[in-house]
Amino acid sequence: MTGVAGGSPDPFGGTGRRYVILGLGNRIQGDEALGALVVERLSTDEAEIRTLPDPGSVDLVDGGTVGLALLPRLESVDGLVVVDLIDGGCPPGTLQDLDGSSLLRRDIVLGVHDLGATEILATLQLMGAMPRRTRIVGIQPKLVGLATELTPEVAATMPELVEAVLTHLRAWQTEDRSGG
Repeated sequence: MTGVAGGSPDPFGGTGRRYVILGLGNRIQGDEALGALVVERLSTDEAEIRTLPDPGSVDLVDGGTVGLALLPRLESVDGLVVVDLIDGGCPPGTLQDLDGSSLLRRDIVLGVHDLGATEILATLQLMGAMPRRTRIVGIQPKLVGLATELTPEVAATMPELVEAVLTHLRAWQTEDRSGG
C-alpha cells in the first residue's frame, strides 16, 4: 500500500484507496518549482496530511519534469491532484483550480514541462487507467527563469494552494468512506 511521503510504509492505517498529490516543476526555474515545493512541504510536515480522513492512502510524488515514467504511480487512482503552474493570463499569484479534463485541452498552459503533464493524462486515458477524479491546482507564475526561490506573489499564495489540494482530498475521501 502506498503511504505518505512517496510510498513510505503506511503509518496511518490506510483503507486501500489510493490518492496522489503529484507536484511537477523544475527547482531551478523560479516559480516553476511550485509543485515540487508543495510536495516537499507536505512530506516534511505531515501534520497537514494527518487532517485528512484517510491520510495513509495519500502518496506524495515529486514528479519534477519526469513525464511518462510516472504512469505506474498514477494508474487508476481514486483521486489525483496535479500541482503545477497554470498560465491562464491572470495576475501573478492567482490561484487556479481546474477539472482534470481541462489539462487535455491544448489552450491551457502549464509549466515548461506542459507536454509531460498532458501526455501523462492522455496516456492514462488511452490505457483506460484514468484516475476516478483529477484536479489541477496551480498558481499564475510571475517568473519562470533561472532562480532558486518563488517570487513573493507565488509564495504568498502557496498556503491557499495547499489548502485547496487538501480540500479536494478531504471531499473525495469523505465521499469514498460513505460509499460514493
